Amino acid sequence: MIIIRFAEIGIKGKNRAFFEKALIRNIKSCLDKKNIEYKNIERPMGRVLIATDDSCDCLQCVFGIASFSDAVNAGFNMEQVKKAALELAKELNPEKSFRITCQRLDKRFPLTSHEFDVELGAFIQKKTNAKVRMKGFDLNIHAEIINGFVYLFTEKTPGLGGLPIGVEGNVLVLLDGENSLLAGLLMMKRGCRVIPVALKQSDTSLLEKYAFGQRIDLKVIKNISKIEALAKELEAKALVVGDLLDTMKDYPADIPVLRPLVAYVPKEIEEELNGFRQRVC
Repeated sequence: MIIIRFAEIGIKGKNRAFFEKALIRNIKSCLDKKNIEYKNIERPMGRVLIATDDSCDCLQCVFGIASFSDAVNAGFNMEQVKKAALELAKELNPEKSFRITCQRLDKRFPLTSHEFDVELGAFIQKKTNAKVRMKGFDLNIHAEIINGFVYLFTEKTPGLGGLPIGVEGNVLVLLDGENSLLAGLLMMKRGCRVIPVALKQSDTSLLEKYAFGQRIDLKVIKNISKIEALAKELEAKALVVGDLLDTMKDYPADIPVLRPLVAYVPKEIEEELNGFRQRVC
């Protein structure tokens, strides 16, 4: 079972269901592209749950995800939980340390988060003779109590954060170098569907790597004056460019021009691009 935690979706109030559905659509796109088999996807209590036995590292490249974990379903009573937790703690010994971290989303569970931590921690300590430490521990056994089940895991894999692609409409991205690729990726992180446009054939593979939930289709135009007509045709709300503060220029298009890199310095751009290139999907 994979547990997925949202990034900014959690603050969207009445529109939250719209954002959650967009994220699930993009997650399905990710799993399908990577040929990952799954039984079903649910979204209970502010989480997305994927029923699968496969590794889902590709989720690291889906915008809108704060973090995810490969978890085991430990039932809904403490005896089952203790048995499953002891299996996760089998490498502990008197020379090692651990902690328990519970998040009780389902308030029907009879113990509070603190009571859960204390009871399970005492059990693990008795069985392994390992030390309990709140900081500097060797193992953190997490528990999330969701919709009638306790899910246990030991790792949280960080996601990209941001918003799911598709919740903020279309934008054109003028490709004229590596800066513009990063500008496009940052707009994808803000929930936009990006449509790359260039004066010649250009490499869009880095955009494609993260384009779960949309298809990257490069538009080649003869000259820059065609931008406005193309934006109208494709219902794009803005033109995104890779300008820096000292390279800003005007564009012959009566549409908003977005410059997400205007506060960046070249070193920051290089670091962020390397991060996007090196991330395993």
